[in-house]
Order: sequence, then structure tokens, then C-alpha cells
Amino acid sequence: MLTADETRYGSIAAQMVESGNWMSLRMSGFHFYEKPPLVYWMMALAIEIFGHNAFAIRLPAALCGGLAALAMGIAARRGAIIAGTSRDDSNTLGALVSLASLTMLMPAVGASIAILDAPIAGFVIATGAALFVAATHPTGKFRIAWLAIAGFMMGLAFMTKGLLAMVFPAMMIAPWLLWERRWRELFILPWIPLFVGAFVVLPWAIAVTQSEPGFWNRFIIHEHFQRFAGTGTNQQRESWALYLLILPIGCIPWIVVAPMSARWWPSLARTQSGIRFAICAVIGPFLFLSASSGKLPTYSLPLFPPVAWLIVCGLLAGFKSQIPGTRSRGAFIPAAVLIMLGACSMSLAIAGDRSTELLGRAWLESPHIHAAILGSVLVLWGIGDWIAQRTKPGPRRVMWMGLSPIAALASFGLLFPDAIVNDLTNTGPTLMSQREIVKNASTLMCDQRLAHACAWFLNRSDFLIVASPREFVNGLSIPQDDARIIPSGDFAKALADARSRGNVVIAAETSAVDGLMGTTGISTPTQRTDFRGWALVQFSPSRR
Repeated sequence: MLTADETRYGSIAAQMVESGNWMSLRMSGFHFYEKPPLVYWMMALAIEIFGHNAFAIRLPAALCGGLAALAMGIAARRGAIIAGTSRDDSNTLGALVSLASLTMLMPAVGASIAILDAPIAGFVIATGAALFVAATHPTGKFRIAWLAIAGFMMGLAFMTKGLLAMVFPAMMIAPWLLWERRWRELFILPWIPLFVGAFVVLPWAIAVTQSEPGFWNRFIIHEHFQRFAGTGTNQQRESWALYLLILPIGCIPWIVVAPMSARWWPSLARTQSGIRFAICAVIGPFLFLSASSGKLPTYSLPLFPPVAWLIVCGLLAGFKSQIPGTRSRGAFIPAAVLIMLGACSMSLAIAGDRSTELLGRAWLESPHIHAAILGSVLVLWGIGDWIAQRTKPGPRRVMWMGLSPIAALASFGLLFPDAIVNDLTNTGPTLMSQREIVKNASTLMCDQRLAHACAWFLNRSDFLIVASPREFVNGLSIPQDDARIIPSGDFAKALADARSRGNVVIAAETSAVDGLMGTTGISTPTQRTDFRGWALVQFSPSRR
């Protein structure tokens, strides 16, 4: 599990289950006003069903990743129908778009991590897709039903990350309506979704206003406008061009065929309204994300389902124009490379002690088993790609192109080389090895990262925050929260006071511990244990 993102969100949900308070979010006892509660509710419900584990808190992201793919597949199907494609071929296109969306690197990884970006992507894509389907129906019950679905999804999106629920769908649908010369509908389409969305959000909004009076100011001003402008937040500013790099990397393995597909987008856009919508669904959110000062790779997740739509349609158009029986000379090269790499990995797996040192640089535990699994999934990928190239150009070939990397993507988390990730990012194993020391400390002091790890792995949240408080400084001026944050200038006094009551344990990033130990007036600790990236320091009680 990733420290601090997954452990932060997981510990909030776990504390919700433990306390029974599902309305007021608490982060290890601190008031938490950064996000609405929907995803934490989903995580907490999963913890109730499946227990306190990584699977439970990752399940909501996985389900919402599937929702994004399904929604874009439905929109692609509708786009094909209004373009005059037969219903069977339209169903096939929708399924292929969903498959391509699920088998891109960024959506597959994003839906496997317990963060909020996959859920918000799923809900805003579903909102935009429903608006598109509604706009392509004439006035009547089907149009109203799809607008209501759009509003329901918008409400869920707001309950996940706030105003992005309206911004992303607007950036998708508004440029498309202008392109279609249907600008009057900009003033007609939003009303039913806004009404239904407000109906979804209103009960929680009233309840949180009553229970947490300071929520809305913190949430709207700090978490929206200041984050977008890059002021008053801990988030590092990134270049406007970040997503120009993230987008092609996130499209792996489909990026290989994207250039061939892109050749057909202009001609398809001239004749198909659905393709025009897919283009707007990529460009509109892309420009918004690029303009924002706060950027993370996973913020780009809403871009990939419409990209999958474009790639699949471009491929099928290219296949239709291809002369029967022709095949590129290099068509089988990727399959051959994958099979050879898989064979090399399996040979290292069976080499025994001779390859232990080499494989140990990638995996800390069972490196030979990891190498064998890696070899197997690469061979399966190569075989699938070989079958794809042997298949007649058309939907069935695209299907095999999507199916071939599934084993590799599904095993991504298992095969991730943990040896190259320091213990600060993957804190669980090393922290659990010090479980008794941390659990039995009279006073526990942590920086931001280790605080979340202690809360999730050890269910201990009575710590004091030192060195790097980050999001624990919530700006709410709540005395009980502020009292747990120890400024650097007060560390020596706080440590002395804590030692007068019993033993003290400090868990923090190595550089933070070095800084704290260099503070004037700090005595030599009883013991210091260093890991890769973080350190555990013990102080015995002071003599009275």
C-alpha cells in the first residue's frame, strides 16, 4: 500500500467504521474538510464486508474504473447508431471501446489504487456520456431519463470531489454543442441534471452544514479555487505541458496503434457526431487540467475513455480501407519481442541461485516466483498479439488487441518491483516489523507520512505531528487539532514533557529525523533504527 495516499484515505474510512460517525470526517482525530464523504462511505462499507485490508479500500476505485469504461462504451454505441451503423455493429463498437479503455495503462493502474481520482473520473465520464446520449434523443421520455441519469451521476461526482462534477461534463458537452451549432441547448440541457444532482446532494449538504459549520468555506475556497490557482496549498506546481507527456504514456499499449488510428479522425469527425463529441471530451478537460496549477498524473484519468473511443474507431476505419490479404512486414515483431522477453524472464526464474542477486534488485521477496509470473504474462501477451495479427482486420482483431495485455495489467500490482521503492513509499512491511515498539510507546510522534501509516497498519491515531504536518494543518483553528501539531521551535520542550510521562517513539522520514535530532537540547536517543527512507527513534523515560 502506498504511503501516504492509500493509508490516508483508508484510515479515514476505517475510523468512520470504528467510531460509527459516517457524517463528520476525521483523519486520525483531526477534522478533515478536504473532500466530501462518498468514496469514504464506499470504502467503509467495503471494510465492513471484506475487513480491514487493501482490497476493501481499493474496491471503490476498481468499480468506478469499470463505470467509466462502461459509460463511454454506451456513448460510443449511441454515436454509432446515430451515424447509421447497424445495431449489432454499434453494440460491438461499444464493447470494444470499453475494452480498450480498461486495458490502457493509466486507467488500469488508477483503478487499482485507493485514491479519489478513479471514482471522480468514473462519475464525470458517466455524466458526460449520459448528457451526450440525452442530447442525441429527440424530446421525450428517453431524453428525460438520460438527463436524470446524468444528474444522478453529477450528484455522485459532487459527493466525491465537489465542483469538478459540473466542470468536467461542461467541458465535454459544451464545445460539442457549439460544434454541432446547437448552442441554444446550452441553456436547456443543464436544468434536469442540475435539479436531480441537487436532490442527491442536498440531504448530505444540510447535515454537514449542521454538524460541521466550517466545512463549506474550507472546501470551496481552499480545495477548489486555491488549488486551481496554486495558492495556499502544499501541492507542487507542475508545467502546463505535464499531460502532453502523461497522455501517451497512459495509453500504453494502445499508443502503438494510435498514429495509424489518428489518420482517420479528421474524416470521421466530418461525418460522425459521436467522434466530434469524443474529440471535445478529450480536448476540453485536457485544457482545463493544463490550465490548473495543481497537477497529478492521475488527474488525467477522465481523458482516456474518450481517447479509447477515438482509437478504436480510427482502427476500424483503417481496417475497412485495407486491401484484403495485406499485412505489414513488422506486424509480428511486437509479439516476437514479448515472447522473447517472457522466455528470458522464465529462464532467470529457473536459474536458481545464479540469478538471485540480479532478481533481488527488483523484488525483495520470492524474486524467482515473481520472475516466473512476469515471464508467463509476457508470453501470454505475445501470444495474444500474435493471434491478433493473424486475425482478419476488423472488430475481432481489435478484440484480441484488447484481450492480449489483460494478464499483464491484472498482475501489475503483484509484479511491481518493490525493491526499487523505498520503505517510505511502502511503509507497511517495515512498520509492522516494529509493531510492538510503536504500539507500546507512551507518546508517539510522527511526520505526515508515518502518521497515516501508523493509523492504518497499527490502528494508532493518538500521535503528535512533528516535522512535516502538511494536510494536518487544516486551517480551521480548532484547538484540539492545533494542540497535536508540534512546531519545530517547540520540539525540545514537547519531547522533554513527553519523556516525563513515559517512553517516546518518533517515526518520520530520515531527513526529518536528522533535523529533529539536531535540535539544541536534544539528548542522545536510547535507540535509532534506520530503514530505506524513514527512521524510528526511541527515547526512554526521563528520570524524575
